[in-house]
Amino acid sequence: MSDYFAIGNDELADMPPLKIGEAILCPHCGDAHIVEGGKSEDGKETDLLLFYKCGEKAYLAGVSGTNVMSRFLK
Repeated sequence: MSDYFAIGNDELADMPPLKIGEAILCPHCGDAHIVEGGKSEDGKETDLLLFYKCGEKAYLAGVSGTNVMSRFLK
């Protein structure tokens, strides 16, 4: 597994939408987890980077309101 990844705007456009508060199925444990958003400089939640928590770890789930999880399962 690599320490980095790249994704283009054209790839994001082809991915399904993902919203803060939506439940996703975790590929690590098989349970559903709630998607959270990052915080902007003014403290508001934003969908620029979306993540979910499984146990003690946080995992990337989306970028700019799109679900990028399928990108990691290939």
